[in-house]
Amino acid sequence: MTSTSFRTVLLAAFALAGPGTVLTAQESAFPTTPRFQEIIRLAQDGRSDSARAMIGGIITATDPADPSYAEALYTAATIASSGDEARLLFSRVAVEFPRSGWGDKALLRLAQLDYGAGDSQGTINRVERLMTSYPQSTVYADAALWGARAALERQDLPRACTWLDRGVERAGSNVELRNQLEFARRRCTPEARAQAAPPPAATPIRTPERRPVDSPRAVFPLQPTPPPPAPAPVEAAPAQAAGPWRVQVAAVSDPAAIARMERAIREMGLTMYRTPGPGGLTRVQAGPFETREAAQARVEELAKALGGQPFVTRAP
Repeated sequence: MTSTSFRTVLLAAFALAGPGTVLTAQESAFPTTPRFQEIIRLAQDGRSDSARAMIGGIITATDPADPSYAEALYTAATIASSGDEARLLFSRVAVEFPRSGWGDKALLRLAQLDYGAGDSQGTINRVERLMTSYPQSTVYADAALWGARAALERQDLPRACTWLDRGVERAGSNVELRNQLEFARRRCTPEARAQAAPPPAATPIRTPERRPVDSPRAVFPLQPTPPPPAPAPVEAAPAQAAGPWRVQVAAVSDPAAIARMERAIREMGLTMYRTPGPGGLTRVQAGPFETREAAQARVEELAKALGGQPFVTRAP
């Protein structure tokens, strides 16, 4: 996704709504501090570079222990220039500041990003975590809607209907959100719910009645069955020597993002390596390569597949 289209989609989270919308507008997930709201509006007006410069300066000047720091990170994630940057910042909020008042909202945004990327299972996992960790969250109904949509895509009707029921109960006075939940809940017909119900218990199998033996029978010892022949030993394939060069793809902390990168790297016939990075980040690397030139030859391909700015590095 290009930076322009990404900003359009993410900022639409605060401006759009409707059954077919990729991201919805929910005031409960909007920054509440006036200066952060002004930065969001600045980005919506097409001045994203200025907005990012402003929030970057605020983050640099703010102590991480300050109560506003998490909201500043959340705002920066909202106007991020790429999906990877947004995931990184939202993940920081969810992991480093779970009790800040923005941890649940960051999880909702990550779930929406997963849904937009076609990762329905990732969406479900985020929603389950939000509901478990934040049962009184103000975005509980929003999460229920997105989780239900993902569950419907996976044909998991019981989970979807359960979450839609919860969402309707928790929607409160938000008529717009309630309408979206009710629209999605049309698929939860009585017939569909009945089909989704667990099957009835199986009828126990009757054991045939045992009759007394008329006369004793001689029992002969069974001939021992010879053991099957041992399989021929398989020669182990010689281990492929690992080259000293790799291509570093990214440094992230989001497990879902790492899993997606691993799938893409494997599809390219390479091995993914994880090494610890600064600030709790994980360096994602692909390889191995015998020479620097061989690694450099795959950089462009990795960049097209995974985005970012991959570069060649030596294995630790």
